Amino acid sequence: MLARIMETAWCLVVVFTAARVVPAGANPVNSSSCLLKPVLSDQDVKVSYITSQVTSCCIGHGPTDPDLEVHVLSLWLSNSAGVIREIKFNVNTSAANRNRKIVFVVNTNAFSLFTVVPTDQHHVTFITSPNKPVVAGNNISTNIANLPSSNGELLKWAETKYGGVSSFTVLEDPEWICFQVGKELNTSKDCIPENNFEAKDFLEFQTVSHGTESCLGSSDHPGKEAHILWLQQSPPRTGTEAIDLNIKVTCRDGNPVNQYPTLLVLKGYEGLFWNISHMANTLKLLVSGKYFIKNFPLSPINGTVLPDSKDGLISKATKHDFPFIASYTEIPSARSITLELHRTCGQATEVTTAAQSKASSLSTLAQQLMKLSPPWRCTENTIEIAVIKNHLQALKNPVTEITLQDPNCKAIDNTTHFVLKSIPENCSTHLEGGIHAKNQLVLTMPALPDKIRVPFECDLPEKLFLHLYHTPDFRSSAITTIVEVNKPTYVQVSVRTANQSIPSQLQDCFLQIPGQPLPQELIRDGNPLSYSAVILDSPSPKSWRFSFTYRADAGQEPTPATLVCKHSNHESSLEVMLKPTNPPSHSLGIGTVLGITFGAFLIGVMLTAALWYIYSHTRPTGKMQPVSENPPVSESSSSNHSIGSTQSTPCSTSSMA
Repeated sequence: MLARIMETAWCLVVVFTAARVVPAGANPVNSSSCLLKPVLSDQDVKVSYITSQVTSCCIGHGPTDPDLEVHVLSLWLSNSAGVIREIKFNVNTSAANRNRKIVFVVNTNAFSLFTVVPTDQHHVTFITSPNKPVVAGNNISTNIANLPSSNGELLKWAETKYGGVSSFTVLEDPEWICFQVGKELNTSKDCIPENNFEAKDFLEFQTVSHGTESCLGSSDHPGKEAHILWLQQSPPRTGTEAIDLNIKVTCRDGNPVNQYPTLLVLKGYEGLFWNISHMANTLKLLVSGKYFIKNFPLSPINGTVLPDSKDGLISKATKHDFPFIASYTEIPSARSITLELHRTCGQATEVTTAAQSKASSLSTLAQQLMKLSPPWRCTENTIEIAVIKNHLQALKNPVTEITLQDPNCKAIDNTTHFVLKSIPENCSTHLEGGIHAKNQLVLTMPALPDKIRVPFECDLPEKLFLHLYHTPDFRSSAITTIVEVNKPTYVQVSVRTANQSIPSQLQDCFLQIPGQPLPQELIRDGNPLSYSAVILDSPSPKSWRFSFTYRADAGQEPTPATLVCKHSNHESSLEVMLKPTNPPSHSLGIGTVLGITFGAFLIGVMLTAALWYIYSHTRPTGKMQPVSENPPVSESSSSNHSIGSTQSTPCSTSSMA
């Protein structure tokens, strides 16, 4: 008794350890380390499920013969080139109608082998196309017919031959089919196919999910992984429904299985019960609804609430320290789901150096990071790079420099980003078709001897370009927006497009001038019109050149205008200024002004000297009467006054004063 109690207790410990949910406070890991891609057939994860929801189906009133059932199957097999697909076909017969004759009309898009396993001795006939399905099994017969390839024609062929069909079903990639015959379907309707038909009354099949995505292609496995399954079918109208989940872990070479810590995220509708097969103690669960652990007599375990989106479910796994999504699968409908995990066991025979392994894993991770959130974009005239430095922390090695393929094109470190801008013609950028740009981001890490290269590409937007020149040599250094009145202006129009079959002629060009009701046409349908427009030789099939002369009165003020050109589906405009030609200048230079000033100065000096010379040589020559210092007493004062009044000399004013 004690031993049984101990055994039960140990089972409970195992179950609750296996089914425990990681606490929400666990340290999150950057989810950008995982880039989801479709799972390939040779990768280490496979999700298969059993369902009754078929691609397309209908139930008909049956053939004319009441003792005959005719079921039409159209099977589409993917990735079937060079591969023989074996499909197991189980036929179950209702006991009430064992005497009916059963006919299956089966057509496929590729060669396949039908292995029929009847559950009784009922006779079944298969009708197939030549070299398509090959049917093998006991107590069966086969007939060959040229069946139509399209679904509509195949259904019409069977209805015409038998007067009606019992059912018509389209299946995608079945691994095995279980078909119930001999049932009374009670319908008098014509067979009109419906998409996503629920055929659980007579059919179910197993298929492999082709929508599974995974990170398992990455060379850098973190040692733990998450698997997300989202069952999207609607809940049943009444009662509850249980879904079986089987987990198979296998090892290819027979050595002990490497059990990674694994998080299983199961998303379903409310009220769903999950029956989960026995698990290893390294498996943790996040489950919506309730679930059971098989083989243990426990009550249902309550799950948790999970997000209703892909990004939300991945984020949930990431926040619980499981950013490496080994599989993500959305399943439309299922009765049972199987998750198969293939582990590589034993030591690898090929050993690489630690540095090579580290460089390889970092290179892969860097490419995944960049492609998950591309930091590049092509604008109208440039290629711009803005790498968020926080995103590079997942590399766990500092990035000190980022360049393009040309090392001279170096990104600027602005503390939060590495930023770089270049024109498409520079930095070793390769342009395909003049529009598809290809280059590489080159990351420098001091911890690695080699640089990490991340190729990228983007498309430049299609555009029509306009450039004006004053000279007919069309030099790029002479680009202008001035249209000189009464002088030739030279125009180059070029188009950037991936379309190789563009018209060879320029379509239309015209000037829009404010105040004028109609535009001044320059080119119409490739032909020159007003303003002495002349078509010039084109430098390439995607560019055109012409010249024109805008005529106006000499006194016109500068006027803004718009030059508009059209070609194919593209149109471009350029704001220009209509500017009168400058008249000849009559102003004097500073040298001339200085010369005139100096000349005027010299003339003034010389003129002053000449006047002084003339004055000094033309004054009176008569001698003045000397004035004695002591005049004789006999002279009267009146005579002196008379002399002073009548005699005039240059200094008389001062002497008088």
